[in-house]
Amino acid sequence: MTNEMPRCPICNDSLSVRLAYGRKSGKPFVMPICARDGRHFRGFINHRPYVEEILEYLETHDKREFGR
Repeated sequence: MTNEMPRCPICNDSLSVRLAYGRKSGKPFVMPICARDGRHFRGFINHRPYVEEILEYLETHDKREFGR
């Protein structure tokens, strides 16, 4: 994983990354979101191998690194 976070296309602030869960399925996904205003940009990554890698990483590292 890279240490550089993508930027918001509206305000150019760094995006924070949150772990979220589907409303109906309850499946986890990674959500990059604008740290300044969540209405600017919000994305959803549900590629299972990538989400599992993030979950494993969070279990072994400090969660504050991912904007939580």
